[in-house]
Amino acid sequence: MVVAYSKQYSFIVFINDMYCTISLFLPMDMAGGSVWDCLPYLTNLSQSYRQDTGRLYVTGYAGNIRVGVSDYGVSITGSLAKFYLGTNLHTLTRSDTIRALEQLADTLHLPIHKAKVTRIDAGHNIITDYKPELYYPSFGPSAYYTRLTQPKSISYQNSQRSKKAYNKIAESKKNRVHIPDPYAGKNLFRFEISYTARLQKQFNQALITPETLTDERFYMGIYDRWYKEYDNIDKLGLTNMDTSKIHTPKDYKDQLLLMAVQEKGLEALLHHIEIMKEQKVFKHKKYYTDLRNDLKKMVSTKGKAEEPELIQELNSKIERARRYYR
Repeated sequence: MVVAYSKQYSFIVFINDMYCTISLFLPMDMAGGSVWDCLPYLTNLSQSYRQDTGRLYVTGYAGNIRVGVSDYGVSITGSLAKFYLGTNLHTLTRSDTIRALEQLADTLHLPIHKAKVTRIDAGHNIITDYKPELYYPSFGPSAYYTRLTQPKSISYQNSQRSKKAYNKIAESKKNRVHIPDPYAGKNLFRFEISYTARLQKQFNQALITPETLTDERFYMGIYDRWYKEYDNIDKLGLTNMDTSKIHTPKDYKDQLLLMAVQEKGLEALLHHIEIMKEQKVFKHKKYYTDLRNDLKKMVSTKGKAEEPELIQELNSKIERARRYYR
């Protein structure tokens, strides 16, 4: 089953964290007054002086939201879901996000609707039949991303975006976050996409503000991008030998090689080619490029494959999550 949309989907904005956090920057000239006026509404105030800029910086908190103030303006960073709902396990609907931003503006006494969004995260929690770690081995490469694995997560990164699948319950327990009753004893698989640089170009927007985030068309576009980023990850199946393509001994060997590539994973073999390159196994550098291209072409044509049962389950739930919103 998929938990209802209103408890599952959120898009979040952040700058310093890989989790559901918001980060905004409001320049001094956009504040309509002094940004220092928000200090009485903050707790745990501290200050520092930077000799390189010759400026004073004051930091404090509005609940869990970290606020930094200087003559440049004010930066706002923290989990919007936790600020508004008290936990970052429950994520925000579009209407929730509108109310949460209004509450944050009222708390800080600042026009944060004028702030600039510096990073956007879109995430969705999926209740799975098994613990999330069992799904990761079937996550293969994704074009234009570098694949990274950790015990409790798998991530993909490039210069402008990153995406990550991880065990949300394990992450919450690690951070000593209370697990709400609806999630107690459940397996919670989270997939999120982070837009980290050149947002205006990626979204073809002159400026992205909190009001942009709550615009219905932009919100729907974020959700569609989230789905496509999941779909663009190659899912490694159990390849069967396609006898319809075997006419010569060479065809048979090609099928065997394809099965080996599918079993080991393209990313692992491309990494091995890089090691061979460092070891100068071949005399000609062109051989490494040719070998990489041959393997990629082989995987793109693929043989008959059986998707693992776990991936069939996850694909179905991801697709249902998209249909539920649409």
